[in-house]
Amino acid sequence: MQTEQMQLASTVTRRGQGIGATASSAIGFALDFYDLYAVVYVAPVIADLFFPSDQGVLSLAGAYVTLAATLLMRPVGAVLLGGLADRHGRKRAMVVALLGVGTVTVLLGALPTTERIGVLAPILLLSLRLVQGFFVGGVFASTLTLATESVRPHWRGLVSGLVGGGATAIGSVLAALAFLAATQIFPGDSFDSWGWRAMFFVGGVPVLLSLVVSRYVRESPSWERTVAPRSERPLLRLVARPHRRVLAVNVLVVFGIGTHFLLTLGFLPSYLELVNGLSSPTVGKLMVAVTTATLVFAPLTGHLSQRFGRRSVLLTVSAVNAVALPFLYWHLADLRGTPDLLPIALVAVLVSCGTVAAFGPLPIFLNESFPTAIRGTGVALSTNGGFALAGLVPVAVNGLSDGVDQLPLYAVAALLLGSVVTLVCLGRITEPGHSLDQNPTGRSPERCSESR
Repeated sequence: MQTEQMQLASTVTRRGQGIGATASSAIGFALDFYDLYAVVYVAPVIADLFFPSDQGVLSLAGAYVTLAATLLMRPVGAVLLGGLADRHGRKRAMVVALLGVGTVTVLLGALPTTERIGVLAPILLLSLRLVQGFFVGGVFASTLTLATESVRPHWRGLVSGLVGGGATAIGSVLAALAFLAATQIFPGDSFDSWGWRAMFFVGGVPVLLSLVVSRYVRESPSWERTVAPRSERPLLRLVARPHRRVLAVNVLVVFGIGTHFLLTLGFLPSYLELVNGLSSPTVGKLMVAVTTATLVFAPLTGHLSQRFGRRSVLLTVSAVNAVALPFLYWHLADLRGTPDLLPIALVAVLVSCGTVAAFGPLPIFLNESFPTAIRGTGVALSTNGGFALAGLVPVAVNGLSDGVDQLPLYAVAALLLGSVVTLVCLGRITEPGHSLDQNPTGRSPERCSESR
């Protein structure tokens, strides 16, 4: 009887631990993407206030440089904070990352503009975005590992979708709601003065979440069980054989999926304003509906990967997106000038669903590519390295476009590039070979995402 009671208590404890880790990871991931989307929503305003130019497209390109700057710093944060996650625990890395992200986001909202301090304004903006990118790299190192390592094996695909895709969509919904509220509270020119700042001030919520995590969330059981020497530098092991080939392939896979994300969900608000001529309040309302409609797709594809395999589901979704996303984005440009919002909303929903669906199996695919001892660094560097490369794509699309009329052409070409890279890489690997419950020493089995 006593043994049964102890087993029941252990089951309840682990279940509670898994729920807590999943909830905190999903919220942290959502708040990270809130920051990403917030910059996207206010990109036209940032362009005018910090990168004034007679050419609207060039000003917008300057605004997206700040996004690219954040993405470029994420691999640095992935290495340092990923090392913290592998050597000292996922929980500690998550607290540091969330505290840093929230603090810098608030500081962004307090920045003076170019009109007030001249060229120093864009310099300060870029500097803060670089620091923020460093801490965001740690968010990926901790949230994507803590949740999947803390739940039972048969729930890991679903949790992967909840954190990687569901939280992404939630972050988008939160940003859209904040944008909609800000445009209502600060209408017209007042949005250019205070509305965009209010959106960044709201982004300081991760500071409060970091306090909750530090007190109530438990460490990952998989990390606690590992017997690998934690004094070793995870990066050195990661770039040695056989892990470096896995890392390189994963970075390219994330680059392709990240390119789709940044050019669809990431660029969609600006695209709807510039190409389709919709007003800011209309875009805000539309994006709330669009992103809410996509919430179920990542958990669904993540759960499907539990039955059909991570690579198989990811490959199927990527193949569909290779055809659907370029066609839908081009069709969205054809709807320019139409007075009916319904077809625009339908296309936007389909684009968003396809993009978010790829984020369902992606986190668990990356987690199972690396052993526990270097998983935090491996997942973070794969994700942030891929997004760093993908972050250059919107800048190139805006910079190369000679006016708004050419934006659809370059956007579609970039989407096709992302599709080719993803499909080629996924076609050359096998299913990930690491279990989150076994191989605690961190030594790689002979077949782990090796080339066919």
